Amino acid sequence: MDKTQLTALLQFIKTVPDNNFLAAACLAALASKSDTEKTALLLNELYSSSEKKAESVSEPKQSASTLLYFSKKEIASMSKTFKKEFIANGLAAHVVKRQRSKNCILYIIRYRRNGYNICVSANSLEKARARFLQATKAENIEKYRRKNYAAKNSFAAVAREWLNFKEGKLHERTLKNYESYCTRYLFPVLGDLPISSVRTIDINKIMSQTDGRVYEDLRVVLNSVFKYALASGVISHNPMLLIPFKKAERNNRRALTNEEVRKMIERLELPEFKTYKRTFLILLFFGLRPCELADARFEGNFLVARNAKRKNGKIEYKKIPVCPQAREMLDLTTPVGFPHRTDVLNRIFKRIMNDDEVSQYYLRHTFATVCQQYVRPDIVNIWMGDSSERLVGRVYTHFPDKFMCEQMQKVVFDF
Repeated sequence: MDKTQLTALLQFIKTVPDNNFLAAACLAALASKSDTEKTALLLNELYSSSEKKAESVSEPKQSASTLLYFSKKEIASMSKTFKKEFIANGLAAHVVKRQRSKNCILYIIRYRRNGYNICVSANSLEKARARFLQATKAENIEKYRRKNYAAKNSFAAVAREWLNFKEGKLHERTLKNYESYCTRYLFPVLGDLPISSVRTIDINKIMSQTDGRVYEDLRVVLNSVFKYALASGVISHNPMLLIPFKKAERNNRRALTNEEVRKMIERLELPEFKTYKRTFLILLFFGLRPCELADARFEGNFLVARNAKRKNGKIEYKKIPVCPQAREMLDLTTPVGFPHRTDVLNRIFKRIMNDDEVSQYYLRHTFATVCQQYVRPDIVNIWMGDSSERLVGRVYTHFPDKFMCEQMQKVVFDF
């Protein structure tokens, strides 16, 4: 190296930040030696530094924590959930080299992050790497989760978080039903398990013991909980993918016959049922769902009620004109009232009819059947609170109140 090259190298070293140890050492040596000695010393320092750097990549310094990197090929057998996080954090864990005794060195690999507390050791770096990879396999990884983190991400905790998320987006009654399904069927079996450890076979054992509407609703709840966990980054896959959807058979309800309507009205005059006369006549003359009684009220020539069949918390009201028979048999100046829960009302209705096969929903079917004998089906759909399938009916049709009242005057409940 001639003087010109040495001068250029010196200028380069001067540009290195002051906290660089190698640059400081070289500058000190260059300031006190001859050109030949300077060149030899500089090259020796550069060579020594490169060797130290190579050692630091493969071997950690004693009693000092350094990062140990893994290749994607090495982590192929890791748990899917942990692998996703490990990749996001740079495929690195901390390794410490410690002198355990005079002739024994211990290598300790640690990973403490996001609820995981993995710590393995061995007397060689290769063995320690192998033990770390073994600890992160699917069958072993849950042993290294912190207890408080596991409780926070248990199936029960995530399910309750999902129920809180759905509050206001689902009808109150639907949300209570979902809470009941969780309490009765899911929490006793899956509640304490980390949600990431729940397998398809665990779910299948629960589903195989149910059928009908319970099966259908349980599948909705489970699929929604795991989708929520997936979106929150708690799990990396949905174990519900292989659980088939089986639509429950519905028992088709029917309209009451004229004889059955007359029987109902007669028995509503009995002392034990007279309290419920107004309630069941409103269901008959306005076709309300029982749960819609709670928000119903009379306004002029109409009964206004909140439509219960609207998703995502959407609030919508329907207006049903008062028919002549309802005006004769009901006092429109008093509140509608909601005397009992839906299931209680249904049991009372069965007692009134003295028939366990009928339900109060038959009154809604009766209203729709009678109205369609006198009025166009699309108008009846509006009274029922059902959305028309046609774009014109759903968006562009807005009947005035006068027209609706005229249409209802045509309806005759002949009993």
